[in-house]
Amino acid sequence: MIKVICLLIFSYLIGSIPNAFWIGKVFKNIDIRQQGSGNVGATNAARVLGYKYGFMTLVLDVLKGAIPTYIGYKMGANLGIYAAICAIIGHSYSIFLKFKGGKAVATTVGIFLIISPYSILALLVVFFAIVFLTGYVSIASMVSALCLSVAVYLFKGTTPEIIFSIIIGLFVIYKHKSNIKNLINKKEAKFFDK
Repeated sequence: MIKVICLLIFSYLIGSIPNAFWIGKVFKNIDIRQQGSGNVGATNAARVLGYKYGFMTLVLDVLKGAIPTYIGYKMGANLGIYAAICAIIGHSYSIFLKFKGGKAVATTVGIFLIISPYSILALLVVFFAIVFLTGYVSIASMVSALCLSVAVYLFKGTTPEIIFSIIIGLFVIYKHKSNIKNLINKKEAKFFDK
């Protein structure tokens, strides 16, 4: 029981690490929350800090999801899902940012690289195709989130994994509510916009 509690706390704390925020502060002396969209994610980091730092943020945010999930699965199947949930909560409601945070897209990618890697490979094709066609990362993220549970099902995910993928897909879309409003008002920035 103590090991499980430690796993959940560890997963939340590693999920809470605000990579874009700290990278902006260390390398550019910029508070990314005050620039661009204000989001502490890889897309805003790429726009504000440059693509190198955006890519760095992306990799670290993916690892925030992958590491706790992998450790959890090593301890027991359902523990991987519980660890993943804590990592997502940490990313979206970071203790280091007064319980604010990102939209959990990259962290979700890391989680499902462990849970269902073929699903992520398939969804990356969908994601990049939509970004290429529309220029909007937000649309690509939301469509991919909607398709996540279908992909996990098609690639033989377990029932708990499919249920989790539905929940996290809906959560990612919820976290994009400001983007949805911007899209409706035609104020959403495209990926290559500064």
